[in-house]
Amino acid sequence: MEKKRKKILIEASGAHVHLNAEAIEALFGKGAALKKRRDLSQPGEYLSEQRVKLVTKDGCVENVAVLGPPRTAVQVELSRTDCRRLGLKAPVNLSGNLEGASDVMMIGTHGEIRADGSVIVARNHIHMRPQDALEYGVSDGQKVRVEIESDRKVIFEDVPVRVKESFAPAMHIDFDEANACGYRVGTEAFILYDTPCERKGMTVMDMEQLIQQVVKNVCAILEEEKGCREKVSEGSGTAASEDGGMPLKAAPCPEVICEKLVTEKMAKGYVKSCRGETLRFAKGTIITPAARDIFRAGHKKTEIL
Repeated sequence: MEKKRKKILIEASGAHVHLNAEAIEALFGKGAALKKRRDLSQPGEYLSEQRVKLVTKDGCVENVAVLGPPRTAVQVELSRTDCRRLGLKAPVNLSGNLEGASDVMMIGTHGEIRADGSVIVARNHIHMRPQDALEYGVSDGQKVRVEIESDRKVIFEDVPVRVKESFAPAMHIDFDEANACGYRVGTEAFILYDTPCERKGMTVMDMEQLIQQVVKNVCAILEEEKGCREKVSEGSGTAASEDGGMPLKAAPCPEVICEKLVTEKMAKGYVKSCRGETLRFAKGTIITPAARDIFRAGHKKTEIL
């Protein structure tokens, strides 16, 4: 077969999570099931109505999509920009490979879970059926080069091909990569069979360097926003213990509590140490559902300033 440039559909994916049955019940209530909102391009997969919040000691990412159907393991797929927001150093892995994956706390409408060993930066890849692989002249596990036709023409190196009968042919990239290559819906991409630098007028760009610049620019904005938030109630921070910021027994309850995340354990500490009827938290504080239950049981009102 003569090897020519072969067009491939390209799709960009935002931050999302895959959950198992136990996590679904813990996050959304006993007996809960994912509610389909719409089908995705890959057969059998869908976007659900549910959303979760991802939290670490360094930050949070809200309104994260939950994809179905349920899987056997919890998996969180983020971009590097998302990871920088959360202070994580997640590995770049193919979906399903959780080796070296980072930890995060996940919050739903009815509870929260510690999703340890779940966070990866999903590696770009191509889905194909066996008949598509035959047409394109590639095989399962093969790594190919893909050229993006846009006003920021780039070439992705070492893109793995995944072949399965249930797949629909498409290449998946994340939002950092989409921003770096000027992707828009309808942008065309081609699998290359020759050496790009030998093609007249073609420029080979360092994709990794370009993505890092995009991440750097976005994170500069995030750092500026973080600086603004930290000005709230300067000097009124709590004395912290080693287990995550819960006030020490002897520390008085501050007028405004500055915490990124208030867990059930921390709530119990505040109920014991704070005499007032109302606990006031700085803007941006996340109070988990379990923590709110503790406050209600302890007859404490909460207020976000």
